Amino acid sequence: MKKFLSTLGMALIGGVFGATLTLAILSQEWSITNFLIGVICLILFYVIHIILHEAGHLIFGKLTGYSFVSFRVFSWTIVATKDGLKWKKLHVPGTLGQCLMAPPPYVEGKFPFKLYLCGGVIINFLSSAVVGGIAWIVSSDAFPLPVTLFVLIGLFIGVTNIIPYGFNDGMSLKMAWSKEKKQWQLYSQFYVYAQTSKGVLYQELPEELFNLPDGDDGSDYFSQWTLCIQQVLAMERLDFEEAKRINDMLWARKDALISLFRVEVAKERLFLLTVLEGDMEEIRSIYQNKEIKRFLAIKQMSNKRIAAAYELYVNGDQDKVAALCEEGAKLEKSNPNATDIVLEKRLMAVLLGEKL
Repeated sequence: MKKFLSTLGMALIGGVFGATLTLAILSQEWSITNFLIGVICLILFYVIHIILHEAGHLIFGKLTGYSFVSFRVFSWTIVATKDGLKWKKLHVPGTLGQCLMAPPPYVEGKFPFKLYLCGGVIINFLSSAVVGGIAWIVSSDAFPLPVTLFVLIGLFIGVTNIIPYGFNDGMSLKMAWSKEKKQWQLYSQFYVYAQTSKGVLYQELPEELFNLPDGDDGSDYFSQWTLCIQQVLAMERLDFEEAKRINDMLWARKDALISLFRVEVAKERLFLLTVLEGDMEEIRSIYQNKEIKRFLAIKQMSNKRIAAAYELYVNGDQDKVAALCEEGAKLEKSNPNATDIVLEKRLMAVLLGEKL
């Protein structure tokens, strides 16, 4: 019921903004020119507000002691490396942008997460207020259509991100605000990604970063992330049995996983089932799933590695395995995480039968 009400609430918000947007467009004098201006502004301002949203996280993160790791809009990503800023390409299902930053040292009860999480929404609201305010001052009549669209899109993105729903800033803020343990898990996510982006192996990180808090049932996406990272740690150690054990735990609650995790868990399950020569019927079922096939088609090192495992253990096509691993290795330049590059190369070497 709670999930239904949340979905209904977001649908109503979308309906209100959609109706307002429609009225704003219909209030203009009809012409092909106005229609084209409206469409162009709608697309352009949506992209601009995504950039502004992520810039807000960056600004308020810097103000509260964070340091820059990466900045992504759609799949285009700027990453901080030891050689300076680099362009990469990363597709993350269910997200249009993301600004990741390394957190300051953790101090219990003083972890600065509120402004960082709210920064994007603040900038969306602020930019809409500034543009709308200027237009109100200089215009004696109704707002021009571009101004109306800019303001409405900014308010829409801000509202839908601050209201706790699914996997958004508002939900992360709500979860972290509720318990100190959740703040630690949020910190762990930021810290682990920041370290691995620099090439620090998962095995080299403190063990406590991978532990679920006492009494945690793994039901929310902070805890699901912890289980996912435990799985990655096991795979880095080439302990596929342990990785499969953790994957089984996640798979048992797959319907409760956010879409981002559900896809990744399914993909890694496909890999683990193949290398461990598991249930062939389940392997084929996962591989033939339309959603999984769609994401496996994305050009990423992990997708090539998983496809290679399927070809090796299901079809026995050594030539296809070699070709897929070669394609995967070429995608290294677009991977934004240095440690994941090392891991993917190691796993592909296992598939190729190379000595480690």
